[in-house]
Amino acid sequence: MAVYASPLTPIASLKKIRTMRFSLRLKLTLVSLLLLSIPLIGFRFSEIITRDLVESRKDTLLFSAHAVASSLAGRSGLLDQELFHSLNQSRDLYLFQLTNPVRLNGKSDDWLPQILEAEEFAGEHILRINGTYNYDSLHFKHMLGVRGKYIYALFQVTDDKLVYRPQQSLGIARADHLQIGIEDQKGVLHRYLVSTAAPGWVNGYLMPVNPAESLPVILEKRIQGVWSETENGYTIELRIPRDLIGDRFAFAIADVDDSLNRQVDALIGTANPESPEKLGWLLSPSKSIENILQSLDRPQSRILIVDSNQRIRASFGSLNPDEESPKPEDKTLLNSISSSIYGALKPLYRIFTTSFNDEFKTPVALPTTLDISGVKEGLQGKSSITQYRIAEDQVEIMAAIAPLKENNKVIGAVVVEQTTNSILALQNRVIEESLSFTILAFCVGALGLLLFASRLSSRIRQLRNQAAGAISETGQIRSILRPSRAKDEIGDLSRTLTTMLGQLKEQSEYRENMADNLEHEMRTPLAGISASLKNLSGEIENPPERIRNYLDWALTDVMRLEQLLGAIRDATSLQEALDRDAHENFNLTQGIQVWMEHSWQQAFPDTQFLYHKPDKELTLYGDPGRIRQLLDKLIENGVSFHDAETPIEISLYELDKEIILQVINQGPTIPEEIRAQIFNSMVSRRAKHDSRPHLGLGLYVARTITVHHKGTITVDNLHDGRNGVIFTLRFPLAHHQ
Repeated sequence: MAVYASPLTPIASLKKIRTMRFSLRLKLTLVSLLLLSIPLIGFRFSEIITRDLVESRKDTLLFSAHAVASSLAGRSGLLDQELFHSLNQSRDLYLFQLTNPVRLNGKSDDWLPQILEAEEFAGEHILRINGTYNYDSLHFKHMLGVRGKYIYALFQVTDDKLVYRPQQSLGIARADHLQIGIEDQKGVLHRYLVSTAAPGWVNGYLMPVNPAESLPVILEKRIQGVWSETENGYTIELRIPRDLIGDRFAFAIADVDDSLNRQVDALIGTANPESPEKLGWLLSPSKSIENILQSLDRPQSRILIVDSNQRIRASFGSLNPDEESPKPEDKTLLNSISSSIYGALKPLYRIFTTSFNDEFKTPVALPTTLDISGVKEGLQGKSSITQYRIAEDQVEIMAAIAPLKENNKVIGAVVVEQTTNSILALQNRVIEESLSFTILAFCVGALGLLLFASRLSSRIRQLRNQAAGAISETGQIRSILRPSRAKDEIGDLSRTLTTMLGQLKEQSEYRENMADNLEHEMRTPLAGISASLKNLSGEIENPPERIRNYLDWALTDVMRLEQLLGAIRDATSLQEALDRDAHENFNLTQGIQVWMEHSWQQAFPDTQFLYHKPDKELTLYGDPGRIRQLLDKLIENGVSFHDAETPIEISLYELDKEIILQVINQGPTIPEEIRAQIFNSMVSRRAKHDSRPHLGLGLYVARTITVHHKGTITVDNLHDGRNGVIFTLRFPLAHHQ
């Protein structure tokens, strides 16, 4: 019997194993990485705390909003006195509290920053017009402000044709002018016109009570201002004493474009100044409500009162934290060490914590539209909580919105705001402490595990040396291990190895005899195979039809196996092949036409193909060969499942700068349970079999090629009354690559 030497003797194997070191100390060090679960627990704990604090903050803010609404609604006559009832968005005017002294010079510099909130008046505010409205002919921005004892008004008018009144003419309404309707504190309507013969200082003219009379009654010098020309029109800046105006006010800009007939072509404004019942309310921040809000103040929060026009009518409070005097630091050794550790770990903290801005300025609550989520719902009687960001998205504001009701009618909304900085600060502190404790525990634990691992590795090395010495270089067992008396796993291992050595000797002897047994047992089947081959060889010289059929069937199965293996090889190596392909811009419209006529129609002569071409040529950036391979798979799939006498439809068109390619076949639909997996490898739903092998790789190949060309592929059942399936592919146009 021939004896073959093992390519690697036991001792050589043992020596080779010694070079592949993955020491126990290293393993235990890696095990110590489990201590990193501590910060994960801390992160989870911080998430729970944050979630609970956020929910608590929401409940608190919503309770505060309802409390403020109840407090205001319980004061009889307050909301009626502050004009919260019967408001009209298009007619009511809001007074802004001006922060800068205003100089009447026709410029808007003194109106900053309030001028940024100026409202535009155009076609939707037309009061009267002759002909068709032209936006470039007349539109303007307007703002009302109060400072001290005066109300200031600014009109920035865009007018394509300026027409001034003639010098010494009393026909002040026969030129571009401003109409003002004021209801005084006694409820009497006064009409004023502001017109000029040239840019410069202007005053208001008191007009007769009867609108049909156009001559002024008297020059009202208390209404004074400046009319200045601009590049696109003119600017009017006025100052009116506060005691001249009651609670109702309206204005309108009249445009005259023809200097001959001097007829008013368009009148745009808040309301008709000639009708007292159409004047709007002159609304300003409510000092009475703000005094009430002061008594309900919550630290680091702001309360806003919004009327039915969604305008802020009162506010109190600040979102900024209270300034605290810095506490003197104790110059102890422990504090110095803590500060040093914190400074060293600060970059690490910054990775896991959420940054926020604690030094921001609370936005000024101007009487502008409060356009945050939930305000409209609040004006409809629904309470809600919303969140938004300020200070360049560095500060998150949480706002509770509650309806403001009086006599079961919603007349406004209460908004209570507060930042989430305190919650984020607590969350960050928990994360920082978790990270600090983790690093400390990791260092201590790693050191302890390292010492423990050194002791274990020393014992294991001793056991390894004994095992290596028990086997000779030829693989023979030459000594018996000295079993350990230690009552642990290593001691059990030592005793088990001692027992195993005896059993290995018996197994070694058995393997030496096994070769003879195998040679004897295999001789008989090998002789049978040899005899069968000789008999088959003798019959091949004049093979009967039966033998020929056997051979044909065998060749067919061999070819089928080769095709299966080839398909599997192609599918597994497809991605590497795609990466090597060269892409180019090619005409997909013509390509499909050529492939249909010279490939698909030839391969499936019994199937009708309908190609719906686009109106223009569509260019795709990719590999034409791969796109054809992709379509071959879809066409083959469609032919396999389509009903006889029904065509395979191919549609190509452009939609939203994308190429849309659809392949439709009428026949059985795709079950819902398999639709999500139809493009996976080795997925097939064929109920019948043909001569071609099917491993469920065709659609997998189609999806792989589609994704490689930055496209998408979807499948759906037809919903146009027909039974069938539609495959939809989307590719970017070539010039969008």
